[in-house]
Amino acid sequence: MTRDSMNPSTPRRRGLTFLEVVIAASILAIAAVAVLELLVSSDSVSLTARRQALAAVEAERALEICAEAIKDGDDIPHNGTLQGGMQGEALLGCTLSVTATNITEEFVIPPAGPTGNPRAVPIKLRFLAATVESPDGEVLVRLERAVPVEDF
Repeated sequence: MTRDSMNPSTPRRRGLTFLEVVIAASILAIAAVAVLELLVSSDSVSLTARRQALAAVEAERALEICAEAIKDGDDIPHNGTLQGGMQGEALLGCTLSVTATNITEEFVIPPAGPTGNPRAVPIKLRFLAATVESPDGEVLVRLERAVPVEDF
């Protein structure tokens, strides 16, 4: 006979108590919730990155169209709402706006020889800025480009 079996007031331990099981289950549940929150936040970040990448593609496309219109002497389209298409639902309802500003920059041409004088040459540019905004007004992307022009 063992010593514990001789004394009836000594409790026997044959496994885990209910309290130990509850504590272990709580720790596992907290860890599982943390992992799920991490998955949800990474999905949200992934969607935001995808929206910004698609918005950059659309803004670049709009700048290219506007630059070609300027070179052809046409007016540029200024605003538009993005509808499905290649960008899918990620940019649905977003707005694309293009603004144009006329600027003149002077570029200095260095002298040709040791006795020459530098020359300032004015170059006329149309500065384009394309902005894609989400339906709630958040700017997803803003791209800029300068296009040389003959006259304003």
